[in-house]
Amino acid sequence: MTGHAAYFLAAGFQGVLVPWLVAVVLAETPERVGIAQMFSMLPMLLFIMVCGAAADRAELRSHLVRLQIFVAFPSVALAAVIATDSLSYWAVLAYVGVMSSTAAWIVPARDSMLTRIAMRSMSGAIPHAVAMATAAQFAAQVMGMLAAGFAGVVGAVPYLAVHSAMSLLTAFTTSKLEEAPPPPREAQHHSRFKEMMEGMSMTLADPDIRAIMILMGLGGVFYIGVFMVIFPLLARDAYGGGALEIALFTSFFFGGIGASSFVLTRLPEIRRQGRAIMLSMCMGSVTMTLVHFQPPFWAVLALVLVWGMSAGVSMSTARAIVQARAPDSHRGRMLAAFQVAMMGGGPVGSLLAGYVAGELGLFDAILVPPACMVLLWLGVFFFTDLWKADARMQVPQPAD
Repeated sequence: MTGHAAYFLAAGFQGVLVPWLVAVVLAETPERVGIAQMFSMLPMLLFIMVCGAAADRAELRSHLVRLQIFVAFPSVALAAVIATDSLSYWAVLAYVGVMSSTAAWIVPARDSMLTRIAMRSMSGAIPHAVAMATAAQFAAQVMGMLAAGFAGVVGAVPYLAVHSAMSLLTAFTTSKLEEAPPPPREAQHHSRFKEMMEGMSMTLADPDIRAIMILMGLGGVFYIGVFMVIFPLLARDAYGGGALEIALFTSFFFGGIGASSFVLTRLPEIRRQGRAIMLSMCMGSVTMTLVHFQPPFWAVLALVLVWGMSAGVSMSTARAIVQARAPDSHRGRMLAAFQVAMMGGGPVGSLLAGYVAGELGLFDAILVPPACMVLLWLGVFFFTDLWKADARMQVPQPAD
């Protein structure tokens, strides 16, 4: 877990530094903030299916070590740009594009490695393993985000240097794990495109996973843009803040995710998993509706915390369903397909959020996503069986 925590501590730095650099240091418009946040997710969305197929064919330990060493270098490059007073909007776009592209390789391999560890050392308790990893992930992210809140005082360069060091620490700790060779079936020769499509088709073949992907994918269009674009702009324009206020927004959200994920590790496995996902997805809409009434800063933080706690339930439960039902030979690809659904709406949502905020203003723009989410939730309720989904273990089988 040390390497896992180090990786997400560094991710916490990045989660604050990027919106702070764009919205506060460079003082960009809502539209350009939205474009920057879109680029922080788009490469991952484009490449993750290819990378999931690669994870299913790779020896996971060495694969992850190489990637984690590589990811140390972009932070050093951006630190050099800032130290020489050469920071520009395009430099930040290049940085987030490279980091997002690398994450596309790391995420499915890391999640597949987690499942291997759970099967070996936790008696196959995948839901609890996912919840433990999620709790550690978001606890580390919150620590990184809170620490990055002082970027307005000390600048971005020290954080980028520590970000690079954390990436190397993650590579070192990963190198100490047992080898994780691919399943024997993956030694056969298959078209990479065929493998990608097989992973996607197997994911969509499970009706519960298909409904989750619809709910969370389209929900991402409505929710992720608000979090990635509108909340940093609220910190800057509505509450007169900077890095610290952005850090508090992000840390309260991710802290809520970590807290609820930790609680899930202490509770019996949720049986009505579909119901838990659907109810927890409602809280984002409640939060946004209440923020529209312009509450004081401390009240917004409380609302964001509750939203994060509900998001932790939906994310952990949904990921546990996918990991439990995916066969070993296709787990990387199915997790990648799930990640596409989770993040797929993010780039579009961030772009739209920037333009809607520019047209309607921040407090009116924040009402648009809840209205759309109500329609989506009702559609999933009436036209799928997700509400009835339970903890039964259904494993789709690969085609011969």
